[in-house]
Amino acid sequence: VVPSTPSKAKPTKQEHGHQAETVVMDVDAPQESAIVGSSPRRRKSKKAKKPLDHADPNQLSDETYRAVELKQVSGGTLTHEAVVFSSDSSLFFLAKDNAVAVYNAENAEMVQSMAAANKKQGDQAATIHAIVADPDQAEGQRRVYTFSADCRARLWDADAGSLVREWRLPGGVAAYVVADPQRSNVFYCAMRSVPVKNQRLSMDKMKYMVSRLTLAEDGSVQSEQLFKMTGLLGLCVRGDGQWVAAYAKFRVVLAQVRGSGKAVQHSWGMTERVSALAFHPGEPVLAVGDWRGRIMFWHCVDAQLLGAQPTADRRVSRHSHHWHAHRVNTVAFAESGTTMLSGGEEGVLVLWQLATDSRSFVPRLGSDVMGVAISPNQALYAVTLRDNTVKVLAAATRSLVASLQGLTFADSSQCAKPRLARALQPNAFTTGLVVHPTTHHVVLNGEPGHLQVYSALSDRHVVSVEVASFNRTGGSQVAASQPHVDLVQYSSDGA
Repeated sequence: VVPSTPSKAKPTKQEHGHQAETVVMDVDAPQESAIVGSSPRRRKSKKAKKPLDHADPNQLSDETYRAVELKQVSGGTLTHEAVVFSSDSSLFFLAKDNAVAVYNAENAEMVQSMAAANKKQGDQAATIHAIVADPDQAEGQRRVYTFSADCRARLWDADAGSLVREWRLPGGVAAYVVADPQRSNVFYCAMRSVPVKNQRLSMDKMKYMVSRLTLAEDGSVQSEQLFKMTGLLGLCVRGDGQWVAAYAKFRVVLAQVRGSGKAVQHSWGMTERVSALAFHPGEPVLAVGDWRGRIMFWHCVDAQLLGAQPTADRRVSRHSHHWHAHRVNTVAFAESGTTMLSGGEEGVLVLWQLATDSRSFVPRLGSDVMGVAISPNQALYAVTLRDNTVKVLAAATRSLVASLQGLTFADSSQCAKPRLARALQPNAFTTGLVVHPTTHHVVLNGEPGHLQVYSALSDRHVVSVEVASFNRTGGSQVAASQPHVDLVQYSSDGA
């Protein structure tokens, strides 16, 4: 419903402090027009009023609203998490709103999109929060689990392109989910109550219950509550399935989860803000990344903690791996445990050879590294970037295999001039949606100093045109002179 009076409109997400997403919408013809007044009661009138003609703007009052049906056809956020590879490493999966998008790992072309039918039109409750590979799939099968905001878990078959099974989850929405590597159909997840009435509630005050879910083939769900945590931001499980680690801003919790009943917790308070967690696949080590750019190896997963009583701030042996100048966003280990991958705000993928304590780099990725996934055959690295891009790299040569580029969001907060940033705050896309006269591609401003050309029909990025160059700085720093494309216009022939 599009209001004609700005003062009557509800505040947008951007006005509430959230980053607004950009999608290309298809505006269908209006359905049966409805007139909605400011008061639910209609006063009786002796004279019959002539029906309003919605085609005549002069007859629309300040309290008149027009009903327009909007349908998303492309755009949106690809993912800010690590993608999920299939068991044969030929495909990778990511969640786009309420659908599972399946891509070919060799060329990043979309193979298919799988989505559950919404029971109510316009219902946004099926947004996918987590996607996990099926740990129990047979050789040749390519299946994934999804956990959605409608409190449901679903199993999808990529070969058949269909939904296999669905479960109703008790206890709320599964926000962070990891699979138990030793037991099939068992998942550890952070559950939060639904719905969240206060959208302004700070994430560091959100309360989560870390639970163990067992999804049975008959559709039943067994849930075991393990421990509570406030402001939970991440979750990981060790390869033997005995330990689960979680972190908040300044706290790390290590829980022994093997067996039934409540988990035995061991917690540590941190002086630096935590940003990433990962277990070493072979050694009793927990890798902790922080906002100072350090990756701390905690030798805390030892036999002394098995069956021990809960502890707080227990002294453990630690040593640091430090290269990043800014926040570490992701840490991942190769299956052998000899290689560690990390990425952060510098836009560089760092490969650590732990045996020789040496490093190699994949620089100039173009944006902050948000997540890294390693294929099961250890031949590919999928790097998720902040600018809505997923790049697939060859592990042996560090060369680019394929790139998936979505719509780039124009960030007005990064403008060097404060007056320009304030002017762009209501709508950072100052160029609007300009359509090329011959190719019908959508053209709009994206990253600083660039125009992006996007195909709404194929939902793919076509090309990025550099209008004004500038030197990109890592982290939250802003370049001294950061350009912004304000207007764009094509000639009649598009040449």
